Amino acid sequence: QLLERGGEPIPPSYLQLLPSLLQQPLWASRSNQPALARLIKAYLTRAAGQIVASQPVFHQILGLVQFLMMSKITDHYAFALLNGIICHVPPAKFPEFLPVLTSAALERFQKLPPASNGKFLRCLVVFFSLHMAKHGPDMLLDQLERVQSGLLEQFLTHVWAPKLSTVITDSLDRKIAQVGLTRLLCECPRAWAFGCWPAAMDAVCKSVRDSRANPGGGLMGAGGDEDLEFEFLVSYNNSSFIALHNAAQDKAALDPLPEITDAGQFVVERLQQAAGSAPHLAPQIQALATAYGMG
Repeated sequence: QLLERGGEPIPPSYLQLLPSLLQQPLWASRSNQPALARLIKAYLTRAAGQIVASQPVFHQILGLVQFLMMSKITDHYAFALLNGIICHVPPAKFPEFLPVLTSAALERFQKLPPASNGKFLRCLVVFFSLHMAKHGPDMLLDQLERVQSGLLEQFLTHVWAPKLSTVITDSLDRKIAQVGLTRLLCECPRAWAFGCWPAAMDAVCKSVRDSRANPGGGLMGAGGDEDLEFEFLVSYNNSSFIALHNAAQDKAALDPLPEITDAGQFVVERLQQAAGSAPHLAPQIQALATAYGMG
């Protein structure tokens, strides 16, 4: 909390402590993981420039992300750090490390059961969505095209669009997914040619409708202990967890898209722009507007 709420700049003593917090043995205990993940994300939020400038420390963080990604017990902490990187590290640095981390995530995804709707898939969809919401769709699309031609369209067709409403239930995750996917479908001319465009945009509109009907959404982490995200926990005898409620983070402080106050209005505006830029999509956009009352 001191790091999250403190002023600028971060005291040198805090930065000196960071390398010791990145040691993998420290993360081996599940009782340490929630607090460590929140703490490292706070470092990324407050001092990304200083961390990137210190290459050994930044490389330690990247190595830690890969280490956490490999286990179903810790993969959501990997995504928490990865999302912090997406939000606070300069995009010009992304080509140096993001392809490797994205490939690691895709390798894990390929090992999931075909019917999986769990935590990893949620984290992956939110990561892709946040990447596009913050930096536009072209960078991620180009990166996935280098992995395999048509990869993003295939993922969108067979996984992302059909499972969006099932996998993404938390209100903040919904907002990120709605904005990111809308930017892909409405701002990227290459995506206008996707065969799944109508189904994918329908999934976004359905998510917006669900958000308005149930603003609170589902409970993040409803899948059990492995799904806990940023709660500050303490452990007794290394196995029992007790949440420190007075250390809970303000949900608004966690929003990586504070400039977008109404995701539904954002979707409507982007659809209107797409109808003008891609006339062949106008009939489908009009049908969506009619079906979901998005005037």
